[in-house]
Amino acid sequence: MPPLRAALVLAVLFPAAALAQSTGNPSFTLENHAGVAIRQFFATPGGRANWGRDRLDGRGLPAGGREAFRLPADGNCIYDLRVMFADGRTEDRRGLNTCQVKDVAVGEPATAAKTFGLLNHGTAAVTEIAARPQGADKWLTDHLPAGPIAPGSERRLALPPGGQCVFDLRVTFANGKTYTTHAADLCKSPEQAVQ
Repeated sequence: MPPLRAALVLAVLFPAAALAQSTGNPSFTLENHAGVAIRQFFATPGGRANWGRDRLDGRGLPAGGREAFRLPADGNCIYDLRVMFADGRTEDRRGLNTCQVKDVAVGEPATAAKTFGLLNHGTAAVTEIAARPQGADKWLTDHLPAGPIAPGSERRLALPPGGQCVFDLRVTFANGKTYTTHAADLCKSPEQAVQ
């Protein structure tokens, strides 16, 4: 069958697949808005368990840097991205349609320390709070040197340095109970209630 006729047959039988193959460029430019260098960068088709190779090939990307990444135009537009910064932070973007964006900005400039409010709606005092940037393994623990947070009280707490906004939070109460919340955006929602 001639190639043109074969393409027309495929377009009739599988119109969505033909459209996906013929439109969209998944390539984009990565912009480092963090105050530190990017050590590694991964872009893999959405949903894969393995992140694959470092697309920076060990070169890194300095703070404020930009680099274009060419991805295969094979009809796939949905990618999971992972950025690993030199200070150990990790930032993930999952299910990003890279055919719809030209620039992907990651990180945030390191500025003055941000704070968030923790409101204790529980019946026992909060004795400890731990936070970790989304996607990180290590918890940063604050043993509340200013003392426990009494029931019904609120305290302003500093975010860890580095400009990250999205954190997993784990709060421990005096009665041993713990409360955990995942992917809390403390820049957009600077007041967090626990119970």
